[in-house]
Amino acid sequence: MTGMRSRMPVRLAAMAFAIGVAALTAAGPAAAATPAELAQKHLYAGTIAEGDKALTAILAKKPDDAEAIAGLGMIRLARAVEHFSQSLYRFGFQTPQELGMEVPLLAMPVPLNPKPEEIHYEDARAILQTLVDDLALVDQTLEPLGDRPVKFPVAMGRVRLDLAGKGQGSTTLYDVYNAVLLGGQGDRANAGKLTIAFDTGDVLWLRAYTHVLRAGAEFLLARDWHRSFDAAGHILFPRSASPLAAALSQPTQQMFTAEDGKIADGIAWIHLINWPVAEPDRLPRAREHLKAAIGLSREMWASIRAETDNDREWLPNAKQTSLIPGMTITDDRIDTWMALLQESDAVLDGTKLLPHWRFDQGFNLRKLLESPQPFDLVLLLTGTDMVPYLEDGPVSDRSFWDSMDNAFEGQFLSFAVWIN
Repeated sequence: MTGMRSRMPVRLAAMAFAIGVAALTAAGPAAAATPAELAQKHLYAGTIAEGDKALTAILAKKPDDAEAIAGLGMIRLARAVEHFSQSLYRFGFQTPQELGMEVPLLAMPVPLNPKPEEIHYEDARAILQTLVDDLALVDQTLEPLGDRPVKFPVAMGRVRLDLAGKGQGSTTLYDVYNAVLLGGQGDRANAGKLTIAFDTGDVLWLRAYTHVLRAGAEFLLARDWHRSFDAAGHILFPRSASPLAAALSQPTQQMFTAEDGKIADGIAWIHLINWPVAEPDRLPRAREHLKAAIGLSREMWASIRAETDNDREWLPNAKQTSLIPGMTITDDRIDTWMALLQESDAVLDGTKLLPHWRFDQGFNLRKLLESPQPFDLVLLLTGTDMVPYLEDGPVSDRSFWDSMDNAFEGQFLSFAVWIN
C-alpha cells in the first residue's frame, strides 16, 4: 500500500499531462489572424511599413486573396497620406483655413512645424510627383480585386497616421476625414465609434478617387508654374525660396495689413496663371485619368446598387443608410450622377463641346487640355485664348448642368467631393 501511495502523485501528474495534451490537440493551434484583422492591427498601431510587408507576403503565396488585396490597399493609402503630409510638414505648410481660405483638398491637418526647411519650386513639383506615384500604387494594388465581394471594417478614429514623420501616429484617419470632407465640423468625441465597413463598391470609389487626384497633379506637372510659385508660394509655405518671400522677411514699417497682402498675392497668383508646357508627355494624362475615373464610377454604382445588406455604409444605395451625416442617396440622384458621367465622357472625348459665355460655338475641352500652348486662365475666361478651341457641333446645354444642382438640392459640390 505504501508503494502504491508513493506512485499515485506520479500517475496523477502523468494523467493530467496526457489530458492537457489531448485537449490542446483537439483544440488545434491558435487561429491565425485573417488578412483583414492583420491590416486592422497595423493600421490601428500605426505600423504601416510592417503591415505592408505582412500583407505583401500573404499575396505572394495567394495573389487572389480578396481580403489581403483590400487590406494592403488601405495600408498603402495610409502610407500615401503620410508621405504627402510629411512632405508638407517638412516645409512648414500652413492650411488654407489658418489663412482664412476654404480649399477642401488642401485642408490636411498637418501639424505646425516650428523649424521648416526652405522650399523651392522643384521641391513643390517633387511633392506632387510622389503623390502621383503613391496613388498609382494604391490603384495598382486594388485593381486585381475587380468586382469580387469583399468587406473590410475600419474604425476611422483608431487608424493612426504619422503626419509629421516623427515616428508617432498621433493623428487619426477620422481627423483627416473631418478636416478634408467635413470642414472640421465632425463629432470628434465619438470618432472612435465610427466604423465603416468598406466593401467592393467603396474600393472602386477609392480607385476612382486616385485617378481624380492624379488628374489634377498631372495637369500641374505638365505645366511650368514657377512664376506663380514665386509670387504666392509663401502663402502656404513660410520659407518659400523666392525674391518676394525674401523681401517680405525683412523688417519694415508696413502701411497695410497682412490681409491686404493676402489679397495682393491672390491677385498676383491669378495674373500669373499663364503656364507654358514643361513636360509635353504629360499633357494627355489628366484627361486619361478623368476617363478612368468615370469608368470606375460606373462600376462603383453598379456594385453599390446590387448590394442587399445595410452594414455601416460609406457610399449607400437608395435602400441603405450612410454613416456620413447629411448625405442621402436616392435612385434619382444616382441616375442624375450616371447622366453626368455620360455627359462628362462625351466632353472629355471632344464629341460634345462646352459652352463659353462669349461665343455661340462651344470649345473642345480635349484639345484645350492637350494643347502645347500656354495655359492662360484670364485670357481663356475672357475669350481671347479660347478662339483656337472653338468648333461647330453639339454643345453641352447649360440647363443640364443647372439640373445637377437641383437634383442635389443645392449641395452638388458637396456630393461631388464625396462621391467623385
